[in-house]
Amino acid sequence: MKQATQPHGDAGVRLGAMERLAGWKTRGAAAALLRRFTVQVPQASMDHEEKQYAVRLLVDMGRIAIEPILQFLVSESEVTWPLHALRELLPPPEFTETVKNILDKLAGTYTRWPDAKKVMIEHLPDQAFPELRETVLRYLDDDDDDVCIAAIDYLARCGDADVREHLLKVFLDAGDLRPRVRGRILDHLCEREWPVKGYRKRVEEAITDPFYLTSKGTVKRRTV
Repeated sequence: MKQATQPHGDAGVRLGAMERLAGWKTRGAAAALLRRFTVQVPQASMDHEEKQYAVRLLVDMGRIAIEPILQFLVSESEVTWPLHALRELLPPPEFTETVKNILDKLAGTYTRWPDAKKVMIEHLPDQAFPELRETVLRYLDDDDDDVCIAAIDYLARCGDADVREHLLKVFLDAGDLRPRVRGRILDHLCEREWPVKGYRKRVEEAITDPFYLTSKGTVKRRTV
């Protein structure tokens, strides 16, 4: 593991160590191989290629790598590459259910790595929205703007009129302290042409340039 995670020196040494770990096909070896995702070598292109290769090695290890990947997802910040490996290791329904279960456990809890929750939400498949709806709705209350925005994006992209009402409530609750959250919701309301029915007076009081409300109660953006 020390050789596989050495950010400086010969790339061949790192690759050889990664291959040896993968060849052992044990949970401990998979956990050690996953540590490669926690370091970055100075050459960005090389780092990218090596992490792609680490994903391939994990997938080749088979289901023995799944449990170490799940442990990594709830304890580390860089989860993009492990998610790629998990997606290849599991059938689509099982992948969706697995990530959903992790997000259910993390919702409303403190974590040192909020970005990991954001990335997991971004990897949720759109076609699984009906079973993921309640899970993602819980992240509209997340204290981290990026996590909240990831949930807003997923819900606005996949949701219906019921989602519209949830987004309006978040917009009004955000106040002036979360301008990015408010702006993203207005972007989606504008794009989807969802009316603010039931909230018009409060939205009129809160909306700011470049957005405005039309006579039909839909959000528009002023052009320059």
